Amino acid sequence: MISTIIRCVFVAIVAYLLGNFSPARMLGKIYGVDITKEGSGNPGTTNVIRTLGLKAGLLTLLVDALKGFIAVKLGL
Repeated sequence: MISTIIRCVFVAIVAYLLGNFSPARMLGKIYGVDITKEGSGNPGTTNVIRTLGLKAGLLTLLVDALKGFIAVKLGL
């Protein structure tokens, strides 16, 4: 019972941290751009493509999809 509770708490913490990680903002910092102040201001794949280019946008999409995949796998 205790190990199940600990596991659930661990999964909740990891899922929370995954959800708060924004690859668009991190790529923006690498490129020296505040992605929330460029283009539409939305830190998402479409704005990254418009602002930083296709390669950065595809990397943003890949990392966002990977975040979702990891969260689902942890939940199972």
